[in-house]
Amino acid sequence: MRFIVGAALFSLIFSAATAQTFEETLSKAQAGVNDIAKYQQALQNPDARFQYAMVQEMLKLKDPALQRIAKEHALFSTNSVMREAAIKAVLDSGATLRIQMAGTGETYETITDFARVFGGTFINKRGEILIKPPAPVSDACWGTERHCVFRHVGTTLQYNPFYPGNYTQQVTSILNLGNDGVLRGTLTYKNTELVQVQIDLKE
Repeated sequence: MRFIVGAALFSLIFSAATAQTFEETLSKAQAGVNDIAKYQQALQNPDARFQYAMVQEMLKLKDPALQRIAKEHALFSTNSVMREAAIKAVLDSGATLRIQMAGTGETYETITDFARVFGGTFINKRGEILIKPPAPVSDACWGTERHCVFRHVGTTLQYNPFYPGNYTQQVTSILNLGNDGVLRGTLTYKNTELVQVQIDLKE
């Protein structure tokens, strides 16, 4: 009998705790929805300068959902200036970028070494590396006064990594922003090794 009463009491306590947890979860979920709606409404401000500033601030938030909303709002904007600003906002945020590579050549000795230096891989003519943009030194340059790792003009981005001996730009890439929020272009080594590259700025 004691066992039955004890089990029933435990079940009642557990049910109450579960119900309380559900209510708390529901409340937090609703609060999260309300917050997202507020951010989305703020992004509809007709002032493009405010929109850009809002995107920059949202990219600093820890919530990946809000970060993605900010990126997509800017990247899919019908305002060309906003789309250009989106590239700068993503780089300014310091977000890690995934550079995907694919080639059709016979051999890629240097590209393979390049990927390995950055902790990435390049196997069977496909690979990727993760890059965190350095701090900006100007509105269009991220890196150092001597070496821009990323240089931005309009919807075009030049990538010139800190690769050993690369101050002469032996390894370089030019990418253009597509309507889908993806930067696409080529990466070359002394014009002897070439691969197609892309960076999805929405990630």
